[in-house]
Amino acid sequence: MVALMDGVEQRGRSPFWFLRGNILVLMICRVLWSWSTSIVYPFFSLYILALGGTSTEIGFISSLGILAGMFLYPVGGYIADSSGRVKLIGYSTYLYALAHLFFVFATNWQAVAVGQFLSQLLLFYIPAMNALQADSLPPGVRGRGFAIMMAVPGAIRIVAPYIGGWIIEAYGGGDAGMVQAVRLCWGIATVTGLVVATIRLRYLKETLTDEGSKGGWSIRQLPGIVKDAYTSIFESVRWMDRSLRVIVLIEVLASFFVAMTAPFWVVYAKEVVGLTPYQWGMVMLVAGFVGISMAFPMGSLVDRVGPRRMILTGMSLAPVAIFLYLRAGGFLGVVAILCLLSLVNNMMMPAFSTLIANMIPRSRRGRLYSLLGERGVLISFGNFWGGGFLLFPPAALGALVGGYVYKMNESYLWMIFSAAMLVCLALIFLFVKEPEEAQR
Repeated sequence: MVALMDGVEQRGRSPFWFLRGNILVLMICRVLWSWSTSIVYPFFSLYILALGGTSTEIGFISSLGILAGMFLYPVGGYIADSSGRVKLIGYSTYLYALAHLFFVFATNWQAVAVGQFLSQLLLFYIPAMNALQADSLPPGVRGRGFAIMMAVPGAIRIVAPYIGGWIIEAYGGGDAGMVQAVRLCWGIATVTGLVVATIRLRYLKETLTDEGSKGGWSIRQLPGIVKDAYTSIFESVRWMDRSLRVIVLIEVLASFFVAMTAPFWVVYAKEVVGLTPYQWGMVMLVAGFVGISMAFPMGSLVDRVGPRRMILTGMSLAPVAIFLYLRAGGFLGVVAILCLLSLVNNMMMPAFSTLIANMIPRSRRGRLYSLLGERGVLISFGNFWGGGFLLFPPAALGALVGGYVYKMNESYLWMIFSAAMLVCLALIFLFVKEPEEAQR
């Protein structure tokens, strides 16, 4: 009934009528972030290697960052639901941007590890931002809305890795060129982050009503807030119905295996397939173009056929694509596999985001998003993207294990990951149902 009423209300409007207010501001900020960070993030693992690290250190740094993100996520979600979203988002973004200075001035992999720990620790505002985004999208357009929020920054990401590879080549390539180029790119990202923080603080509008807000808070109240935030975890888990709990289980499993594999896509491409950083940038360019071109059509399908069907379709394709990466053989094979995985992500991410938003009322979104995130399952090609208190421990363990598994045999990661996605597919098919009425 809600979807029908929304459809009547939206008839005659532009397909993008919801791109206004908070959604427009959030998208502009993501475009700026995507431009600066996507130049350098695809080469993060290679940067660690250039600073003297090994595959073991890559796994350790990824694990450390994921684990750091866990500690303050419940606090961010609790503050978002009790005191509001916007100020938390704005001021925390300043701190997050400044943490990138460790990457700029790193002289060894240990400094990168410190920077990764601090930057991920300061991402505790993400549950508030996810809640603000869901609050600002009406139920009838959430599939398209989440898809557009992924697609427009994705348009920037298709060019950015290519530029990053070009900059590395311009500095001469090799370890010395890699270090100089990446330091420059992290410096640009830091400045961009400060600009993004200013825009968020000035232009975002609060969505938590006065009735739902308990007012502001001070540093003196922080110990009590931390206690209440962690206590609320158990109450939030008890509140979940079976479908939402199964989604959490799927996210826990996927987090482990995505994080285990994510840092090594580019390492495998370089060491086994034989691609150069420039060629990897080209791969990301082509795959990103496919992703951006299919994002809005996939989001529209989510609104038309329902998120569960789209998740099942994406989950069916994912194991095949992941396993075929081992048979890529060369540049064109890697391009084909990552294009297919980009399509899979464009099916699953807006579908999971819509399904989760439809299940959770506005008054609980900050706390629930702090536990399980809002993206569901997203296959990452560099770092583990996603977050939630319940997801960080398995992701951290997966990232740590990944380095050892890769050292044991370069092929095992993708074999294991492919099998894990088959398990997730079965869980979705058997146990996850859509809610009768979408939450606003």
